[in-house]
Amino acid sequence: MSNLITKGIKAFAAAAVVATGLASVPASADEITVGVSWYKFADERWKIDEAGIKSVVEAAGGKYISADANFSPEKSVADVENLITRGADVLIIMSGVADAIGPTVKAALDEGIPVVAYDQLIEVPGTFYVSFDARSVGKELAAGMLAVAPEGNYAIIKGDDGDPNTHQMFGAYQDVMKPKYDSGAIKVVGEQFVDSWRPETAKDTIEQILTANNNDVQAVMVMNDGMASGVAQALSEQGLEIPLSGQDGAPGALNRIARGEQTFTIWKNAFQLGEAAATVALTLAKGEEVANKIKFSGGPQGVELDAMLLPVDRIDASNLDKTIDVGWATKERVCAGVTDNPPAVCQ
Repeated sequence: MSNLITKGIKAFAAAAVVATGLASVPASADEITVGVSWYKFADERWKIDEAGIKSVVEAAGGKYISADANFSPEKSVADVENLITRGADVLIIMSGVADAIGPTVKAALDEGIPVVAYDQLIEVPGTFYVSFDARSVGKELAAGMLAVAPEGNYAIIKGDDGDPNTHQMFGAYQDVMKPKYDSGAIKVVGEQFVDSWRPETAKDTIEQILTANNNDVQAVMVMNDGMASGVAQALSEQGLEIPLSGQDGAPGALNRIARGEQTFTIWKNAFQLGEAAATVALTLAKGEEVANKIKFSGGPQGVELDAMLLPVDRIDASNLDKTIDVGWATKERVCAGVTDNPPAVCQ
């Protein structure tokens, strides 16, 4: 992770804070303990988020504590309760299954412990939502797929049905794709939610779709890079080279793009998101108002929450350098194993 916390990414993150109007980091957070509950920390991406959170908390003199539920809604609830027992003054929660964690979040808020819903919506009044603009992700997924596969049979691998982000992204994706569906240019031959966004489940799912359609699939829209890793493996095993999307800009996905095994990813600067969440958490813990917050009510229940939504960027073989230039990933990591038809950044 040390390669991520570089001068370059620090400068980029600082510039992004100015550009997006994020609140400035509290000057001091002495004796404030920030408890972070992760739902699926094993995914490559979340190490980057954690680095962003820690950088702000530690720079302000606060204390970082965490727990990982390892895809278990029950353990997520227990983890949050344990973080409170360990002295958390404010919570940052990546929920996984929002309905399961809801009562625990309400109990924490009732005890005066601020809660930041991290990257995944928790529709409990009083929660502060920090994420990327999910509808922008959906629109970019659609635009990216249409650029490389404007017609043919599509397979769609969606995220967890219980994650509001899945539905926000998919709704925006469908809005863009509707004219192609209506004209018959694109036909969806397989569509499936994937519990907990698991890569191995995504692999099994695309294998079933390919079998059902005799491999007659021209594009696979996958909602994140973790699942795309499983799908890419399945396509490779079938000898198929077809457009494949992802989301997060995980270094592994950037390498797949360079190797021609994934077409594009929607890059979400997770380090910046971690910084933003930590800044909000420390501000709330001090009883202060978060500057430049917005009101968000785009979840399935329509609960209005204070929020901060960050922008996204589509990355393909033509602009991989954008992630390298700011220190998000190293050229060595992105270009590892690249031989045939290397992108410009790997030449």
